[in-house]
Amino acid sequence: MEKRNLPSFSIRDGIRVFDFSAPSSWEELQEDELRYILSVLTLFPNLTVAKCYVLARFCGIKVLKYTRTGWKCSVLCLSRKGKKKREVMYLNEAEILDLLKNFDFIEDYTNYKPLDRCAKLYAVDRLIKNVTFLDYLQLEKNYQLYLIHKDDKFLQKMGWILYRDEAGKSDKTAIFLPFELLNVFMWFSSVKGYLAVNFPNFFKPAKEGGELKQEDLMPAMQAQIRALTDGDITKQQAVYDSLCWDALSELDNKAREAEEFKARNRK
Repeated sequence: MEKRNLPSFSIRDGIRVFDFSAPSSWEELQEDELRYILSVLTLFPNLTVAKCYVLARFCGIKVLKYTRTGWKCSVLCLSRKGKKKREVMYLNEAEILDLLKNFDFIEDYTNYKPLDRCAKLYAVDRLIKNVTFLDYLQLEKNYQLYLIHKDDKFLQKMGWILYRDEAGKSDKTAIFLPFELLNVFMWFSSVKGYLAVNFPNFFKPAKEGGELKQEDLMPAMQAQIRALTDGDITKQQAVYDSLCWDALSELDNKAREAEEFKARNRK
């Protein structure tokens, strides 16, 4: 196995010092580790509980007994001769909470790195740069519908766009497992953050108190298409087929020009 340079941390148990190394960001995770974290998050929505499982798995900690003040643990260690062995240590509540901070990254989707493979399919570009504008519109629509209805069928539809077969085609017979659907949601949530940074004029924060409604989705999307076609319906298919980042770049420029026009007229 390839040796990795992972962040390290330690804890003292009397005169003994236990050293641990574990991933502390999405970027540092290997595929099997990411699958484990997603599975844990699916089973345990409580993030503190989820991080306890991640701590135990990644740091080789086996809880022997739960007490009122902490854990009695068996910890996998390396002897001076380089051999693996287990030693018993005690972790109080404060020490456990301190160790859990190393896994705070699972609470933040900002720099999420998606699974390379789901449902035997392959991920598109991490920032969806190779996705068409039509596919992007479908992703956005289903993402918003999921937020409204909390129905996994919308994440399933997103999965068919974000994961393709070897020929790059969508497979609408593919069935995604619960942890894979969570991966889809977290991935597109992260992408939306990148898009907001790269196209700040177009992706402006919604007005406070503005609740998203299903009937608002299609008019908003149709407005985007009209902006790109200048109302010429013959250009619509070309817009749909363009890469989403190209289309969003043009929309961002139009939004900037509109703001500049308004600013000039206010003077």
